[in-house]
Amino acid sequence: MINRKIMTGLKRIHKLQETASQMLLSGILIHNPENIYYLTSVYPHEPSFLVVSPHGEPELVASGSIYAEARKDSLVKVTQGSLDIAETTYQRMLDTGVIKPPPRTMLSSFIRKIAESPLGIEQSYLSVFLLEKFNIRNYTDITPTIMDLRSRKDSFEIDFISKACHIADQSMKEVKNYIQPGITEKELSGLFDAKAKSLGADETKCRVRSGKNSALAFSRWMDEKLDKGPVLIDYGARIRGYWSDITRMFYLGPEPSSLFLEIYDLVCRASDSALKLMKPGQDIHGPEISIREIFREKGYEKFMIYTAGHGIGLEVHEPPLLSLPGPEHFAPGTHEPSQARESLSTAFISDEENKAVFHRNQVFALEPGIYLDQIGVRVEDMVCISDEPVLLSTFPKDLEQVIISC
Repeated sequence: MINRKIMTGLKRIHKLQETASQMLLSGILIHNPENIYYLTSVYPHEPSFLVVSPHGEPELVASGSIYAEARKDSLVKVTQGSLDIAETTYQRMLDTGVIKPPPRTMLSSFIRKIAESPLGIEQSYLSVFLLEKFNIRNYTDITPTIMDLRSRKDSFEIDFISKACHIADQSMKEVKNYIQPGITEKELSGLFDAKAKSLGADETKCRVRSGKNSALAFSRWMDEKLDKGPVLIDYGARIRGYWSDITRMFYLGPEPSSLFLEIYDLVCRASDSALKLMKPGQDIHGPEISIREIFREKGYEKFMIYTAGHGIGLEVHEPPLLSLPGPEHFAPGTHEPSQARESLSTAFISDEENKAVFHRNQVFALEPGIYLDQIGVRVEDMVCISDEPVLLSTFPKDLEQVIISC
């Protein structure tokens, strides 16, 4: 009997083939490692390509260094690529009819451009060099379709994400014991990495920002020693390809400043308000609108410098965003989107997302935050969409846990 994992993978391939037929594509070429893994169960650490015909058997062209592993794990046929794996892939696309041989004359090139069905590609991922190498002239971006499939998790994916959350939170429980004056941000990060991997994580991330550095929302540098004041820890673990992404605040010292207490309470209330709106069929823009309304009441909205959250799964940041709708949804003088959101719009926000709603089994990182000049506060939780939103991250947020006396 074919097991559930194989059936799930084959269903994903079948949905993609159905889409190719509906879009009248000649085929689909996948190069993004996360997308290849999602469709084949092979996670290539060297360049590889998945060739999907609308009707024929999909084929993974794997680099020689992963060929043996790919044959063992793959849900689809595997061909070993030569040293020039692009050349092998090009030949396999020709052999399977996914692409046609290059035209011999300018006239035939013109006719081909008009008459030939487009090839589905990951437009933002496939380089101009490879487009030329494969002689691809007529194509359409298949990325939104794949990301829509990926956004709705199956039971296997939710199980891995839940385990990634559990390992991350258990690791933070131990790391909290080492939050004290004098320890460096890097040392705390390393302690988390070691603990999470001892609990089974394949990969980890842990960014520690202390004192005034907590205001640097996403800086990668961790150069300071901890002293009295706020400590922001953004942490996560990866299990079988699937990430968790969680943030918790701590305050080192017996008496947190009134400013910290005010902002922390505001961020937690905003998170609770947004969480209640994350149900199937509800407007995906609702959480950010709710968060901004709460921040606006206290004059802090302008210090929310990015969106309320994001999808998560095989990548830490996936569409759809938990964002405001596009500018066309706002009357002049009302809640205009922030400059930070406008800078993200090209990468993540489409017309479809402006009309988007939550779907069952989507998973999001909900992360409202406020960043002033000398202090930043963020609380980030993992949320699975169900009849009632399910919190996958469980590390406590009450002040008793936040305040670390020293």
